[in-house]
Amino acid sequence: MNKSILVIGQSHIAAIRSAAKTRREACPDQLRTRVIHTMEPHYAPEVEGEGEEGRFTPALEAAIRDQIARNAPLVASASGGNVHNGFALIRHPRPYDFLLSEEDGPPLDPEAEPLTEAQVRAALEGGLARDRLRLREIRRVAGEAIQLESPPPVADGGYIAAQADAYFKDRALGDLGVAPAGLRYKIWRLHSRIVAGYCAELGMRFLPVPPETRDAQGFLRLDYAGDATHGNEAYGEAVIRALESL
Repeated sequence: MNKSILVIGQSHIAAIRSAAKTRREACPDQLRTRVIHTMEPHYAPEVEGEGEEGRFTPALEAAIRDQIARNAPLVASASGGNVHNGFALIRHPRPYDFLLSEEDGPPLDPEAEPLTEAQVRAALEGGLARDRLRLREIRRVAGEAIQLESPPPVADGGYIAAQADAYFKDRALGDLGVAPAGLRYKIWRLHSRIVAGYCAELGMRFLPVPPETRDAQGFLRLDYAGDATHGNEAYGEAVIRALESL
């Protein structure tokens, strides 16, 4: 691909930004990958209004349009992507589980309350309103854009407990512990399916995670993990390569 890349998003762009910086320092003449973090202070409050009335702030919209006008990049979105972690990273006080439809997944936990996929989907979608708005706004402002699938969960609960940020530690992670890996994987898969559906409705492409970053069971490999919920620079490099291959 003979185009620069612009990635718009929130916390998941850190890995991409780090990989892009390393590339720029090593090969300054190479086509660049740039990022816009929509929650940086100069764009605050990111969105004005909610629901169908919600819009990116004028400063944020102008920044996106300026990058497109000056660089004609391939536009990608790393928007959202952490709702599944907020929903299921910490073990629930009343353990539950469900089965994925349409694909293989971990079996039910016999010690957990069984729920239907529809029940879990409804709860997840309730937390995705802001991410759906962001997708709609990126489509409106940027035109064609590609949504990046969020990184899969790490299987190792001990790693997650050690690397979790204050958001999770302040929400009883130490008391309740990390949720079972099988449940976290299924929530991530369902989250990805929901977001891919939003993309289809908007006419956006949904790009799965780079396959080399996943282990044999589908979890994020530790050598591509940053903290408990994000990829590292190597993960960001893999994403840039995946975009370049389109």
